[in-house]
Amino acid sequence: MKNTAYSFRSFSQSQALGFTLLELLISMVIFSTMSLMAYAGLNSVLTSNRVTQEQEEALKGLQRTMMFLEKDIRQLVARPRHANYGESLAALQTVDLELTAVLEFTRQGNPNPAEKMRSALQRVRYVLDKKKLQRWSWSLVDHLDAKPIKMPLMDDVEQIGFRFLTANSQWQTDWVVKDKSILPKAVEINIKHKQWGKIKRLIAVY
Repeated sequence: MKNTAYSFRSFSQSQALGFTLLELLISMVIFSTMSLMAYAGLNSVLTSNRVTQEQEEALKGLQRTMMFLEKDIRQLVARPRHANYGESLAALQTVDLELTAVLEFTRQGNPNPAEKMRSALQRVRYVLDKKKLQRWSWSLVDHLDAKPIKMPLMDDVEQIGFRFLTANSQWQTDWVVKDKSILPKAVEINIKHKQWGKIKRLIAVY
């Protein structure tokens, strides 16, 4: 009789310490729900962080583009480029360019920290290829087949155009002059960007 009572108490205690199948299922449902909520929150944070980083990169690209355009145009110099067969290209050129090129010119202020035997002038070309704006530069103004230094500036550029203020205060969309050493008084830049919309900047030529 004593052994039977002892066995019954042991069986009752083991039942009290264990979990039923229903309790296990409920626990699994609660755990799954909490995991989904945690994942959704983490995914939202990661998505927000990614969007913020993309916006920061786009803003940096815009700032970099405007900085180089303004710096280059303010240092325009009336130095034509001598090409093949004695051909002379204008100091500032918007026509007869390569398909993706939008502007080419000569500028001064080319840094020379190594003090090499070269001019302080530089030939610069802005290129729009597949909505990517790039800045190409040559340390030799009269470059022939020299490879340029290519610098990416900004993506998602749908359109870029320029207007030029002549000496008699007239605006023209293409810089076409008889004297290839003449420069405009000012340059107006118009950019259409996928994210930033229409951007306009007026830069005086010194």
